[in-house]
Amino acid sequence: MVNNLIYFGVTFLFMIIGLHFFIPLLKRLNFGQPVYELAPESHQKKQGVPTLGGLSFIILISLLSLLFFGVTDEHLFVLLGMLLFGLIGFMDDLVKISAKQNQGLSEWQKIILQIVVSIVLVSLVRERAQSVIVPFMKSPFDLGVLYYPFGVFFLLALANSANLTDGVDGLHTSVVIIMLAFFGLIVWPNTTSPLFGVVIVSIAALIGFLLYNRFPAKLFMGDTGSMALGGLIAMFFLITKTPLFAPFVAIIYVAESLSVIIQRVYYKRTQKRIFLMAPIHHHFEQMGMSETMIVVMFSVITFVGLVVSLLMYYV
Repeated sequence: MVNNLIYFGVTFLFMIIGLHFFIPLLKRLNFGQPVYELAPESHQKKQGVPTLGGLSFIILISLLSLLFFGVTDEHLFVLLGMLLFGLIGFMDDLVKISAKQNQGLSEWQKIILQIVVSIVLVSLVRERAQSVIVPFMKSPFDLGVLYYPFGVFFLLALANSANLTDGVDGLHTSVVIIMLAFFGLIVWPNTTSPLFGVVIVSIAALIGFLLYNRFPAKLFMGDTGSMALGGLIAMFFLITKTPLFAPFVAIIYVAESLSVIIQRVYYKRTQKRIFLMAPIHHHFEQMGMSETMIVVMFSVITFVGLVVSLLMYYV
């Protein structure tokens, strides 16, 4: 346990010191965030805030995890999920920055890349995590050949939901820290495992990042970071055999995605909107709620989802 505290402290210090130099570098390179013209009016002033901040925690989590825990355990699958989905987000961000607009890769380009990455990841992890734990049941359920379509769909769903969640200063970072706590608590009996260590390193890195990403944000993670976190969380679910707990642990991901789907379907049929704006965090912004209050509310909801999930896992 002492080692894990050291890992936490070292990671946190590296992050806050590293970002002190990384943010000015992004500014010199003119890697500013292009703001979507239809975004809430309060977001227009965020034009030009440094983006690609996700590179900081992707690199730090990867390097320190490999340094601390080696290259021979299941934590590598989690890191690979973060890296591969982060790479797709990075490509998307580069297109946006070079074009000076909020439109990056096309939807079809992103979905094809995501499908390829998801197939690779599911193929790699299948032998270790083909079964899933059913809430309130002690023995895992083996999905057999169904694991391939299930795993690919699961990765796609979480990666894209993560991307939607990153729209308010500090929101995505905050809810992911809480979600990571769930994995730490279910792996807790084996605190010497590399998987538990990666949870510790990831939480430390994201807390350090949150100091610069909270309102008013001095740094955005970009699609690089949001996609990477989606891949990280999705692979944690798969490797711990807990994807059926995702509707509760990742309840904000679910809400963000459902709000977009409901809004689009309802608008196409009626030419009217259910939400003032989707994803749902923008709905609350349009109602007059501050970004900080949205982050607090969504974090509390995520924490409740975590508690419910732990009860279902251990009962």
